[in-house]
Amino acid sequence: MIQAPLPNGLRYDVRLVPDAARGERVARALQSAAAADLLAELRLRTGVGEGPSSKSHSRDLVAVALAETGRVGIDAEYRAAGRPIEKIAHHLMDAAPSDMMAAYRAFTFWEAHYKACGHFPEKALLRAVAGSAAPAQEMDGLFVLHCGVEDDFSLTLVWAQL
Repeated sequence: MIQAPLPNGLRYDVRLVPDAARGERVARALQSAAAADLLAELRLRTGVGEGPSSKSHSRDLVAVALAETGRVGIDAEYRAAGRPIEKIAHHLMDAAPSDMMAAYRAFTFWEAHYKACGHFPEKALLRAVAGSAAPAQEMDGLFVLHCGVEDDFSLTLVWAQL
């Protein structure tokens, strides 16, 4: 489990789905229920009862984020062997990523950005995110955090203060 305080009352937490085998595909209903439970627990623990929130799930992992104000988006992806993530990233940003991790940064940012902003990011912004291995950065008025979880997942958190 990860819980990290960030600026603007932003919080996020990550948890493995109970009783699921490591890296196992978990039914969407179980993922959704686990994410909803984790978000409710995070709101209770932090006292942030209202405000924007975002959820993500991938295989046996759920991730949630919330803020007191602003916009927030979170995305987690399982790093599956054989997944054509570099081709997916190339399609999204019209450029080849430098490596697999850059591709996951681009893809998770693309989804987290959509959740936070309501639209997909421009291709130039995707290329900038993919090209920076910095774990935390500010880009185009957004704060971005990238991290690995459990050695098998890539996670990106995007938030903006209003």
